[in-house]
Amino acid sequence: MAGGQMTTELTRKKIAILGGGVGAMTAAFELTESPDWQDKYEITVYQMGWRLGGKGASGRNRAASDRIEEHGLHLWFGYYENAFNIMQRCYSALGRKPGDPLQTWQDAFHKHSLFVLCQYSDTSWSDWHISPPAIGHDVPGDGKIPPFWEILDRLLGALHWHLDENLPENLKIAMRGWQNFPHWLHGVMEHVGLAQAHKDSAMAEIHAARELIQGSASTAHGSAEMQALHLKAVEALGHFLERLRGIVQSELAIAIERVIGVEQVVHRLVALTELGYYFLKGITADDVANKGFDQLDHLDLREWLAGHGATPLSLNCDALRVAYESIFAYENGSYARPNLAAGTGLRGLLRLCFTFKGAFAYKMQAGMGDTLFAPFYLVLKQRGVNFNFFTRVEEVVPSSDGTQIDAIRIAQQATVKNGSYDPLYNVKGLPCWPSTPLYDQLVEGDALKKDRVNLESNWSSWNDVGHQTLKLGVDFDEVVLGISLGAIPYVCPELIRQKSAWQAMTQNVKTIKTQAFQIWTNKTTDQLRTPPGGEVKPYPEAPVYGGFAQPHNTCADMSHLITRENWPAENTPKGIYYFCGPLIESTLQPLSNDYAYPAAQSAAVSIRATQWLRSNTQFLFPGAISAGYPGGFSDTFDFGILINSGTESPMVDEDFNLQFWRANIDPSERYVLSVKGSSQYRLRADDAGYTNLKLAGDWTFTGLNYGCVEAATMSGMEAARAICGYPKIIFGENFPNG
Repeated sequence: MAGGQMTTELTRKKIAILGGGVGAMTAAFELTESPDWQDKYEITVYQMGWRLGGKGASGRNRAASDRIEEHGLHLWFGYYENAFNIMQRCYSALGRKPGDPLQTWQDAFHKHSLFVLCQYSDTSWSDWHISPPAIGHDVPGDGKIPPFWEILDRLLGALHWHLDENLPENLKIAMRGWQNFPHWLHGVMEHVGLAQAHKDSAMAEIHAARELIQGSASTAHGSAEMQALHLKAVEALGHFLERLRGIVQSELAIAIERVIGVEQVVHRLVALTELGYYFLKGITADDVANKGFDQLDHLDLREWLAGHGATPLSLNCDALRVAYESIFAYENGSYARPNLAAGTGLRGLLRLCFTFKGAFAYKMQAGMGDTLFAPFYLVLKQRGVNFNFFTRVEEVVPSSDGTQIDAIRIAQQATVKNGSYDPLYNVKGLPCWPSTPLYDQLVEGDALKKDRVNLESNWSSWNDVGHQTLKLGVDFDEVVLGISLGAIPYVCPELIRQKSAWQAMTQNVKTIKTQAFQIWTNKTTDQLRTPPGGEVKPYPEAPVYGGFAQPHNTCADMSHLITRENWPAENTPKGIYYFCGPLIESTLQPLSNDYAYPAAQSAAVSIRATQWLRSNTQFLFPGAISAGYPGGFSDTFDFGILINSGTESPMVDEDFNLQFWRANIDPSERYVLSVKGSSQYRLRADDAGYTNLKLAGDWTFTGLNYGCVEAATMSGMEAARAICGYPKIIFGENFPNG
């Protein structure tokens, strides 16, 4: 028996997982899902600092009522097939008891549909409430991604729905009259057997186009026959758009581009219809169904649309602008440099808008760390995965011949007293990550706490307590590199020197800094939205705002998290709001010994946030505005609505100092962009150029190729599959071809 155990121990492959983000944890989870994995592998995670999460890490501030503090705003979208699938399996393995907080994945992720798109015109903001209806009854994570023809049909269906819901009745009436259509369109309508009710509607051509798209379902994917049907659908939709523009201009007696000053809803609808038309036209003209999306990535998405005839009306519309803003698609963080690879952007928008299930989006019911990374940690720990916290990777060292990874140099940041760090603590029954280390478990805890050392910072003056070198064949056999792209030049300099593919990736795949802040208020959302002496219709659910004032263009009401935090009864918030956006790059990059850099960047974010609140919340929160002081100043934000307020003057912003903000400036926190011409340089999870190295993160080449939880999950699954053969299927990996 002893000899048998020794043999098993000797034949187990040692896997070192570097980093603790979504990709790394997915790889670990999938490895432990493979049959008899305990007999095959010994897995160790090496994590800098005290918590898992990477860019998605969150912490609980124990000195401030256990409030949740995030890197930014995190939403899950209904098309996250692989991410939801792995969460369903993780929560099932977690085995929480009935009555426990976040017992099931459905408890942890609640459906969300209300999005408010903001538009600025004539010195004022207006909003467009969009609540996309659920498509079908499928559950995200079941792996059922509709075929490409059906996604195009859903695009047309969405245009039809928006027009039917929002187009003024007088314009609908004016749009009727199929008898005046050209002969070719009559022929199309007869060919598809268009019902009389559809002919008589204001949107006869959209009905005909949908019949053509649906008819292509019986043809071979990517065939000439399918292409011909789609071309006819494009022509039909083009005729509808031409009629819509003409009738709007005739009825309102004003140029279509100036309709926004008369009828904002109509302006948006025409712009949205035009955008949908050029999407369909470009997809068909470039034979995306057959040739795929990557062929388009040498162009920016707006460049691609303009190349197919799109006008400034659609190129500058709210929906497209929000698509860029939602993934920080601004090179160097500058709004003067929008940059989103066309194929990547198009594929992402089609998946986002037309393959979601249950709801367009889902809000987590606690912090990202509580909802995602605590369950990952607890399940993996129970399964036997080793976690070494406070181990910062200094360098991944390849062999001199460039064939394999020979060593990993590790810095030990702190000494755990009892040999094993227990990273979670309980908040109202829920295991959570703290926002700072649990100092009482560390030998150096008092010094770390006293000096407020940030062990996650690249600009820390803290002296590591030790160093070690992990060696191939002794400490590891396989390596999963789950550290984010921004840190790769620091930890993999020799890999970049040895391999041209690594050089090209780090030069062409860009990253940027981001910024975020959170506020806790003593007023509810309805109170904040109600101007003095006015009335406001309550929202059906807490909104998410997109396309708002820069730089914090994305905002969300996160008041549902109040019950997950631990506030005293006499000082419990009534509202919580998150704000985020890109952070512009400075010309000069700081040196590693510029220890004042993080504080300076944090202070800049704080100043920028307070000024943003003063300048922009009249639209979002008219109930949070007080008269300017001294007399004659314009109205401004009343900082007295912020929780923990101790000041009387509404112009004094000390109250903001008790809120939370952060500058995401560290290499591992930087957001990975999808700029034009870059996708081809992304490395695949299983093709790093070294026999024992696999990659995991949203910076690798996946079926999405942009920064999100789903892309990171897919990458982690691909890394695991390269090692153990599982999972066999990764949903959407080859979309649209299967």
